[in-house]
Amino acid sequence: MHDIKLEDTILLLDTSRSMLRTDLKPNRLTIALLAAKNFIQTKFAIDPKDRISIVCFGKNSKKLISFSHDETLLIKNLKNVHVSGKGVVHEAIALSLQIIVEEMRKLGGKVNRIFIISDNKLKTDPARVEKLIKISKGLGVFIDICQIGKSQETSQNILKKIAQLTNGEYGYFINEKAIINSGKSYASKKMIQQAPDFYTPHVEEKSPPLVSEIALSLRRPSVMEIRFMMRNGGREQEKCQICHSIKAPTGSDFYTEGRYCPNCDRGMHLSCALMWAQKSEHKENIFRCPYCYFLLRLPKSASKLMRGKEEETKKIAIIDDEDYKKTRMVEIDEKDIHQIDESCTYCHNIFLGEYKVFQCVKCGSYYHEPCLQKIFNEIKACRFCGAEIVLEEYK
Repeated sequence: MHDIKLEDTILLLDTSRSMLRTDLKPNRLTIALLAAKNFIQTKFAIDPKDRISIVCFGKNSKKLISFSHDETLLIKNLKNVHVSGKGVVHEAIALSLQIIVEEMRKLGGKVNRIFIISDNKLKTDPARVEKLIKISKGLGVFIDICQIGKSQETSQNILKKIAQLTNGEYGYFINEKAIINSGKSYASKKMIQQAPDFYTPHVEEKSPPLVSEIALSLRRPSVMEIRFMMRNGGREQEKCQICHSIKAPTGSDFYTEGRYCPNCDRGMHLSCALMWAQKSEHKENIFRCPYCYFLLRLPKSASKLMRGKEEETKKIAIIDDEDYKKTRMVEIDEKDIHQIDESCTYCHNIFLGEYKVFQCVKCGSYYHEPCLQKIFNEIKACRFCGAEIVLEEYK
């Protein structure tokens, strides 16, 4: 027996100019769209609860429709593809992974797939492709490939390499009927692991290794929020949404140990979040918000809060004014942007290289330039650590 889960699949369609070649009748793109239609129909015939999103890539990569299980709407969107330029496969996969990451943060427990239909007449950056393969494997994302059209097979087939290294399926088809029918075979479910039975001991499921990398850190209260909570002898403090108390299990007040979910802005004590995380399916410092189920990460120092040593607890828990000194935002070298494995602290998207990237020298948080401009205009402080951004360093 195998464990079969709900699946989120991104249907990634090559819409570059080479897809108009007529070695397949009437052309490669028309046949690819028929295969895509077959894939959608078969997928929902197998399991109507699965979801599909459609992304096309030619001169630019574009999401046609977000994840949906509406078969009619998905097939209708197949008519909205536009042929242009030469496909840049690493940008298309990067966009697909960004869409998947956003969904994984909201709710886990699904199998994530990317299904590419392409003639392999693509632009590639080997370094970018290697990184995206690593990310896909780390997130447990399968990449299936349907290569179409009459072209010479070589040992440097980048699509074949992507499928093999992400445990996906690779197929090469030059016959119209075979391509159209392949959409049905690719729609089959992924068998993830051996399910426990009477004779097989239960094996605890492990989260993909990079899940901790896409989790977002809890937000610290800003200087203004702390000042507000400390007014009137601390009577303006918030209550933790886990223990429903101002006081944490460690005895600390909310303004010293409180943190916020960056998605729903619910407040919680670090120590309460730690106890919640220890009961979750992830690592002890990774958990989902009890209210919005967003994927969150605790700071490493949180584990020290529960050791029972009062002096150590105070050292960790008390927020000193020194924590909120001014900070500078430094620009990351363009060649190093693709090496960043974290997401933007403001919009939570990964860095694809389309904008300049800045880093807070105090806490190490990263920002797209437009996101940093918004933060500066709104609060003039780092969203994560609350340090005031020095005007002379960033305008």
